[in-house]
Amino acid sequence: MTRLVRALQIKIVSGDESFGFQCEFDRGLNIIRGKNSSGKSTLVNTLMYALGLEELVGGKGERVLTSAVRDGFTYRNAFRRIDKSAVLVEVENAQGRIATFRRPIRHQNKSTKLMEVFEGPLLTNRRAAENLVPVPLFLHDGGAATLAEGFISYFESFLNWNLPRVQSSTGGLTRLYPQVVAAALFIEQKRGWTDYIANIPFYQILGAPTRVVQYLLGLSNFATEETRALYTLKLAKLRTDWSQALAEIKVVFRPLGITLRGVPREVISEFFPDKVSASAQNSEGEVSIAELIRQKMAEWQQIHERRTQPTLAPPEIVRLLDSETRKLEEIAGQYDLLSSEARLRNSSLEEFRALLQQTETDLKKNKATRKLRDLGAEAGLKVADGHCPTCGSDIPDSLMPRVVGVESMDLQSNIDYLEAQARMLRRQIAGLEQSNLEAANALSRSETLLSEQRKRVLDIRGSLSQADANLEADIRKQVSLEREVRDLQYAETRFQNFLESSVVLAKNLMDVQRKIRELPDDLYSNKDKEKISLLQKNFRANAGAFGYSSVENIEKITVHSGTLLPALGDITLKEVLSRNVKSESSASDFVRLIWAFLLAIYQTSEMRDYSGNHPRFILFDEPGQHSMSQLSQRALVQAFSGETNLQSVIAASFEESPTVFREVTEGSRFKLIDLPEKIITPMVHDGIF
Repeated sequence: MTRLVRALQIKIVSGDESFGFQCEFDRGLNIIRGKNSSGKSTLVNTLMYALGLEELVGGKGERVLTSAVRDGFTYRNAFRRIDKSAVLVEVENAQGRIATFRRPIRHQNKSTKLMEVFEGPLLTNRRAAENLVPVPLFLHDGGAATLAEGFISYFESFLNWNLPRVQSSTGGLTRLYPQVVAAALFIEQKRGWTDYIANIPFYQILGAPTRVVQYLLGLSNFATEETRALYTLKLAKLRTDWSQALAEIKVVFRPLGITLRGVPREVISEFFPDKVSASAQNSEGEVSIAELIRQKMAEWQQIHERRTQPTLAPPEIVRLLDSETRKLEEIAGQYDLLSSEARLRNSSLEEFRALLQQTETDLKKNKATRKLRDLGAEAGLKVADGHCPTCGSDIPDSLMPRVVGVESMDLQSNIDYLEAQARMLRRQIAGLEQSNLEAANALSRSETLLSEQRKRVLDIRGSLSQADANLEADIRKQVSLEREVRDLQYAETRFQNFLESSVVLAKNLMDVQRKIRELPDDLYSNKDKEKISLLQKNFRANAGAFGYSSVENIEKITVHSGTLLPALGDITLKEVLSRNVKSESSASDFVRLIWAFLLAIYQTSEMRDYSGNHPRFILFDEPGQHSMSQLSQRALVQAFSGETNLQSVIAASFEESPTVFREVTEGSRFKLIDLPEKIITPMVHDGIF
């Protein structure tokens, strides 16, 4: 038999007096009975806080606890201010390993993010624990679930859980945290009875309740889902790389008047580089980049030959002119290079701004479509779930046009991809704008130098014959041709690199699509399906035993094959639910379904040959909600009492009636933890916090 929680101690110092509360828990069923004003829920919430699970109550840190253990309490009609307080919980895992956790609630020098772990029974066997030294761990900070110094990482290891990575609601993968799984084990009073697994902390996990059920049942879907998610990420990365490469080559080509043809907007697996062309328009028509380079180099050579012809000017002036002309060429070349770079950046800015505008437009359309789809799903429209309402055929969940060789993304994947694309474009635009600001000064200085050097060359030329008057025009033309050839050669190199990288991207796309096709079509194995079937049987049996009556034929209630949550009606994975069990049930009947479902998860996980990952612990705080009948409460107590391998805790007031308590618990075996009028009373403790 399992006993996850062995003992709990709350200890408080007020002035020079010691207060607190301590209790021990047995294997099997434990009932905490107390009046509504006794601090029963305070005890339950403090237990969750001691385990680092206070997010199930609704927040992080000591603020989720009542003031009675945090700030002050009333004792003998006088308010007592708390100077120090802490909580200790002694726990045991399935292998019999015992540890004690100590966490401060109010302490001048210790943060509530600190958790001290003693490897031994500090509460139930003080002598055996005399030489124990606490190991400090931390909570609610980055790394708490991954680092050896993090308590959540320690707690996961202590429970022998190996929590998988699951799909994130923002795209990619994230961890299935222990706090998320614990939402199906600890049901607190205020919000815990509002849904099947109500108090899951927000960790951006896609379909978190389903993931919890899958893990507790020990289903084998996680490896397949993680692999599929990784491939989906790779597909998105390939699409992003393709779009970026295409945008960059267009930025290079546009200032040069080069047109790119034969390249699809989206990456495809059947890409043929020999069908891609890059050409420019001149007086002879459309020519390739290589031919354009040849023509401009020939023109440069003609000018060079003309310039090297003998002149009639004195040798000294010619030499000086040649020297100053070379300087002019260098300065002009530098100026043209800076100007060319500025034009490229401005062209890039225009391209990226246009892409960003298009991306944001597409993103708005996709989000609007998702909103309409979700509204349609709420209204029960078949078209919202991917089916034509007339013929019933599939409607692709995407606004993207169908491209041969491309595996379409669904609507959410499209949104994730477009958001990532927009973020990338904004970063590139910001970088280019910053580069433009930094380059403006350099261009201005170069322009000044060019003007001064040109004036000097013109002054020297004034002493030459009229035959050399066209020298400046030739120099300027040669410099311009050199720049154009340089730009064209760069464009040609980038074009070849683009073709090579495009072939690689297309091949990688083909590989990823092949691997996706090789994944099993069905999410669940045959054994998984058997487990889900057993979960449904156990759930129906429990619901009947607990007196569920909102549906005449309980066989109509199913466990939905997609969400793994209770549902009603003839449902398939792709159909919108025509009715919902929650809305069809009375308030108390819905609570009965929650009892039945959470207990069924444990029962299924515990079945021979179908073992799962349930830690064999369930806590219900005030399960008798909404004027629950005593007969139903008695059935719940009997069910918990009969599960010998389950440690269960029920905290309830039983209408503060001894008669109700006797009727509900009659015939069941349990340990009673009877609370005093107020749980915080004088108590001797070690005073160590």
